[in-house]
Amino acid sequence: MKLGNNILAFVLFIFIGIPIFILFLPIMIVLYPIHFFQRKRFEKKYSEFLTSNNGKNFFCYNNRKNSKEYIEKQIIPNLTDGIEIVYLNGKKVESEYNVEFISEALYKFKNYSGFPHLMKIQNGKLIDKSINNPFYNVLNLKKDKTELLTKINRFFELNEIKNVA
Repeated sequence: MKLGNNILAFVLFIFIGIPIFILFLPIMIVLYPIHFFQRKRFEKKYSEFLTSNNGKNFFCYNNRKNSKEYIEKQIIPNLTDGIEIVYLNGKKVESEYNVEFISEALYKFKNYSGFPHLMKIQNGKLIDKSINNPFYNVLNLKKDKTELLTKINRFFELNEIKNVA
């Protein structure tokens, strides 16, 4: 019985699988180079975006219910000027910058362990850091937010701290 199932599977592969592959092969041959060159063009534009925004700092947060309101009322107003805000409303990126490039930057996080997240562009490269753990220590354990703001400024290599309200 097992031999019969193997033979049947092989016959189906020969008579169905191979013809379907042959039918789609020309489509794949045409679409792959198109996709390849589109990706190369996008990567070049993304690289230009990084170069043109060298020195920019971004504070990224999402719409998680238990943190969004606290971030908007307690953290963002106390961030130093020059830190750009990136908000993820579900999967939709809300930013003053090109959404496609910001999405690419978010996708390429190397040190992701949850939001909120910090990213900065230096020498045409993206550097990122999650502040999820320190943030939730402030939110849930009622630790002082000054320490969190100091960590943010230290990451961005900023010296000043706004007066914490």
